[in-house]
Amino acid sequence: MKKAVFLVLILAVAALGAKGYGGFVVSYMMPDFDALNEELSDVQGMARIEDDYIITYGGGGWGGGDHLMFGGWGFGGGRRFYGNTVSIKMTYGGGFFEPGYFINIWKGFGIMPMVGIGGTAVTLKLRPRLGDIDFGELLDNPGRTSEVSFRTFTLAPSLTILIPIEFIAIQIKGGYMWSPFHGGWELEDGADLRKAPEINPSGIFASAGLLFGFVGGD
Repeated sequence: MKKAVFLVLILAVAALGAKGYGGFVVSYMMPDFDALNEELSDVQGMARIEDDYIITYGGGGWGGGDHLMFGGWGFGGGRRFYGNTVSIKMTYGGGFFEPGYFINIWKGFGIMPMVGIGGTAVTLKLRPRLGDIDFGELLDNPGRTSEVSFRTFTLAPSLTILIPIEFIAIQIKGGYMWSPFHGGWELEDGADLRKAPEINPSGIFASAGLLFGFVGGD
């Protein structure tokens, strides 16, 4: 996911060659983790994912003509959970290509309906709670962690409000992550994971960004 965010930032810089903005974004996501919660409840001592929210960080940008804009956005964030015998690091991230239509209300202040086309992923890194070990012992017996990932195609319709202040702008965005198809789980080595929960990470999101660039207008 870090690679996805990096690529989106490159796209943001390229967008600044025309009219546009690029920068950093923090988001409040509310994916549906009910099915995952059912699995976690079977682990002794494991807390549930309360409130189904996660804070993510990323970046993106867009650029184009007077109205039609093209850009991208990437994000990622994580949470940790601890049971009596296992600890889990969960990460949630995604990356999108975003076409949009900018409506300039007054001197660059405006709104922009957009739709993100891309994908989201949930990754679980599981580790037995065995305590600390020496580096040499780890080399002798490295099988201490497992990593599984769930990926799915996602659409993200949204509405952006842009508030320009000289060469920077505050971006406020709200929308909905919609995953219309069932995704799939796989192990870190690429093998399929059978009998895994069929999660659907669809849910609403809100974000705020600090962007750099320029959109002119009267």
